[in-house]
Amino acid sequence: MRLKKWYAIQTYAGSELKVKEDLNERIRRRHWEDAVERFTVDGEETFFLVPVEEVITSRSRRSAGVEYRVPYDYDLVVKPNERVVRGDVIARKPPRHLEADANVVKVEHLQRVIVEMTNRNEEVYLVPADKRIRRDIRVGEKVRNGVPLTTDGDERFVVKNRGTVVLKDKVRRVTFEYADGRQKTRIIPEKYIARIREGMELKKGDLLENEDQIASRATGLLKVKEYKDKRVVTIQRIEKRRLFPGYVFGRLGLDEEEMMELIDGVKGAVRYVGSRYTPMPIEGPEMKLIKRKAGLLAVPVAAASSSSEPKVEVDFTVGEVVEIVEGPFADFTGEIKEIDKDAEEVTVMVKIFGRETPVRLGFDGIEKL
Repeated sequence: MRLKKWYAIQTYAGSELKVKEDLNERIRRRHWEDAVERFTVDGEETFFLVPVEEVITSRSRRSAGVEYRVPYDYDLVVKPNERVVRGDVIARKPPRHLEADANVVKVEHLQRVIVEMTNRNEEVYLVPADKRIRRDIRVGEKVRNGVPLTTDGDERFVVKNRGTVVLKDKVRRVTFEYADGRQKTRIIPEKYIARIREGMELKKGDLLENEDQIASRATGLLKVKEYKDKRVVTIQRIEKRRLFPGYVFGRLGLDEEEMMELIDGVKGAVRYVGSRYTPMPIEGPEMKLIKRKAGLLAVPVAAASSSSEPKVEVDFTVGEVVEIVEGPFADFTGEIKEIDKDAEEVTVMVKIFGRETPVRLGFDGIEKL
């Protein structure tokens, strides 16, 4: 058994995970476990690495980030910037009970339409149940000011300000009368309302509205924005992107013949990086990068500047070659492709194994050569 060194196996882009599993199986079948470094990735043991980076985006490849309207009578179950998975409860409205003895004097059946204006404030329209809402008034549809909500064009139910329909449901407007003569009206969605009828005498603590929950339909990072009428919760999708498309990495202590036997006949495995016929270990900054992604080497962090200090003047230009001083790519040099002054970030093109890889960094993550 030789000294273990890092090697890169070039594969076809998109086949990295399949090649990794095939190589793992070959190591076990040949009982070469002691000659190969073991790693634990996401709780699973592996002998080979396909380095990935997590990218949090407000948009996925197929659709916008998932957004939820959460009224203030709901309690947020999770905190902002926490990860959630599909099916997790993100908000909960507790059951509502009567606060004092009261009689139900009136129950009205209504249709509720909520229109969110361009400033994200809302207008609520309560339409009697005996009127028909127009078919084009649907959740997610944009509506113009002056558009009637009902098929009969009733002027009482005309959109005042253009916006987007964010809620359309059936509700009941229940009027309670208390012992001291006070009356109070509640709007309760039909699907959550308890059994309440006109003329009922209710006692303090009687159930008015059942519990409701809002569950996440996606997996990602939770963001919350506060507005006048509600919170807007967005699930920003977390994408795992291969840091080096077309490469699988391992720390191997096999002899040369075993090294070639390892990849011989593996579908998708082309060759070791460095030479087609002779495995060449990875050295220099590339080796540091793989170690950082494997958690075997600390990732450099640029010195954080005080928030009270003024913003750093941009002293870089597109096309300039700079050195990276933080993150897994520290010690690499590359050419600045793009400068985002508002975000105080740059995109640097770094050459890895002969291929250019874009790396996005803050201004303090690079230095002039």
